[in-house]
Amino acid sequence: RLASDGSRRVELVFRYAISSYEKGHYTIPAAELIVDGEKVRTEPQEIEILDDMALQRQEAQVGGRPVPYYAFFQTTKTTPFIGEKVPVELKVYFPYNQQVQDWGIPDFERDGVSVWRFKPLQSYSPGAAKLGGRDYSSVSYPSTLSANREGKVKIGPATLRLQTFQLTSGRPSDEPANLEIQPLELNVRPLPPGAPENFQNAIGSFKLDVSAGETEIHEGDPVSVTIVVRGTGNLDIIQAPKPLDGDGWKLYDAIPNQRGEERAEMSGVVSFTQLMRPLRTQSNIPAFTFVYFNPATEKYETLLSDAIPLRVLPSTNPPAGNLTAPKALPMPLEQMTDILEAIPNPKGLLGSSLHLPPGAWQIIPALIVAALLARMVLSQISSRVRKDPDAIARAKELREVERAPDERAAFYRAAGHFVERWLGDKKDPDVTALLTRRDEIAFRPESATMKIDRSERGQVLSTLKKLALPLIAASLLLTPGRVKADDAPATGPDTPQKAYQESRYPEAAKMWLESGPFDRLSSDTLFNIGNAAYRLGAPGEAALYYRRALARDGAHAEARQNLRFLERKFGSVTVQSADYQHFIAKLSLPAWRNMIWAGGWLIVIGLLVFAAGIRAPALRFAGVMALSFGPLVGALGGIGSHYYPDDARFAPLAEQMVVVSEQAVVRTDAARNSPQVITVPAGSLCRLVSRSGDWTYVEFASDAKSRGWVARTDVEPLIPTSPPEPPKVHPHTTLEGNNA
Repeated sequence: RLASDGSRRVELVFRYAISSYEKGHYTIPAAELIVDGEKVRTEPQEIEILDDMALQRQEAQVGGRPVPYYAFFQTTKTTPFIGEKVPVELKVYFPYNQQVQDWGIPDFERDGVSVWRFKPLQSYSPGAAKLGGRDYSSVSYPSTLSANREGKVKIGPATLRLQTFQLTSGRPSDEPANLEIQPLELNVRPLPPGAPENFQNAIGSFKLDVSAGETEIHEGDPVSVTIVVRGTGNLDIIQAPKPLDGDGWKLYDAIPNQRGEERAEMSGVVSFTQLMRPLRTQSNIPAFTFVYFNPATEKYETLLSDAIPLRVLPSTNPPAGNLTAPKALPMPLEQMTDILEAIPNPKGLLGSSLHLPPGAWQIIPALIVAALLARMVLSQISSRVRKDPDAIARAKELREVERAPDERAAFYRAAGHFVERWLGDKKDPDVTALLTRRDEIAFRPESATMKIDRSERGQVLSTLKKLALPLIAASLLLTPGRVKADDAPATGPDTPQKAYQESRYPEAAKMWLESGPFDRLSSDTLFNIGNAAYRLGAPGEAALYYRRALARDGAHAEARQNLRFLERKFGSVTVQSADYQHFIAKLSLPAWRNMIWAGGWLIVIGLLVFAAGIRAPALRFAGVMALSFGPLVGALGGIGSHYYPDDARFAPLAEQMVVVSEQAVVRTDAARNSPQVITVPAGSLCRLVSRSGDWTYVEFASDAKSRGWVARTDVEPLIPTSPPEPPKVHPHTTLEGNNA
């Protein structure tokens, strides 16, 4: 079989049949066998034997006839601890004489629980059972769940749509059977108090194994440590164990090795790669500790690995005096094994209520150009008009008054001289008052060294300007409106961030989505909704919200990085972009396009500076710089815009759709029994062509531009036409009557 790491492994299956004659809870003991000389031990399995007489029979309408069936949820533990991962199973018994072509995927409600997706076991044909003297086919839908809060929680009610084959009047037809399943209630207990300091919500029964890739390193080199946690429990949320004594070590973030479909299983292995560099001479790698809660013993338990001997050799690097340039290293590839986490303190749940046009900034260079053009026009007009020499002299002397020293006597003498020369014939009380003030101050010895107050100086100059110069004021005051601050993140006892940290992903997504109108949600909020969708097992919904965050902010680095990771992991059909295009995407597409405009404005401003005859050295230098950098800025903007990874070139945002189901079957016609074209995984990008009832005709962003019909529930529009619902797990579409 193909393993999760891409390698091929031999798998040998031993199948046993077990029967019981009494109802109750039983444990199948662990089995041991020798493989290549090594003893391998399985995990014990718990089973629940039910009393068939206690089962509740129900009826479904199939082709207008009632058909009996049994369907219910069951678990081996009805009083789990909060956060404990327990097995849950949906069991369906349908009459043996009914030919079922497609057993379907259940659609169920959750209240206080996180549940991995249900899908029927297809490794063998449906089982057989006799209930109430009648033969039934039985199918099991195994999964796991964990409770997110204390007290009463439940899974269900649920609906399940089967597709049956019927002969009506001698003609074959497909008839659906809609089954109703009652909810299963659980009573969740809190974890006991007194948790150790290093407890990180690991619940189950585990073993710890720590090994080092090499135990002999040189000074300054890091050592790679592999940490393996195996056992039964909530392995999918386990965090990397920490060293017991990290003093003297530089610890890097531990890299988890991604778990695939085995995340739905109770037992398994999770491993981490921990890079650590000694900051001083060390003789061993410290022991690692792992704390977990064992629900079987209802106690906290601590695992401690052995210290690993380490030998640190002298460094082989050249001495500090060697000035040889270090060799350039290649750009590392992303080796993500999980998404970047939710943004803990986003700038705001909602975006700004003031939306400026994308090109509003161009008002500034436009005003500069207008001012330069106005100067050119005025210079042409002024050259043809005879200037008044008295007006020129009056303006010159007024500027000298403005530059007068701060001593009161000297300033008032200069002001009085200006009034007597140019305003002496004016019968104005302000003129008289100013001259009287001059006489009182300017000729007294004690005023020679006294400083004039700034407000008094300004008042006198304002009076002179009012009296001496014609007031032609044409000023446009641009007072920017106050931008309403982003809505503060929700506060209170229960917040979206708190729900996310407590693994209550559906609640976190719902609270983030309902924090305001959808068209005002910030890109950070949409990104966090995508993370919650991924954590609850809906990668298609996660891709949808990452793309919605990018539609809101094309330079949202976290959304673009998580989307790349998700598309690589699931093999989504998307517009392919080169690595350098992802680097270009660090700036948004509008930013690159604005650079083109900015380059053009710089060239125009630089030319007008010289055309307007401006002689100020600083402004002429600015003009030279504008002419030098304008073409460069414009060229960079053009290159960035041309090579930007813009999915809108495939289809406008309003026509883009994202596959939200785990797998979507593309068919040649809008019917379940029509031939299959292609199967596409979650997160794939497509373009809406048309709709017909419950089907959507789409074109995928592949090189072949494949087209076909998909179920309407398998895809969601990138730009919603109505308020969207919170993310939920979408079962994958079935192929030709069998589950993919």
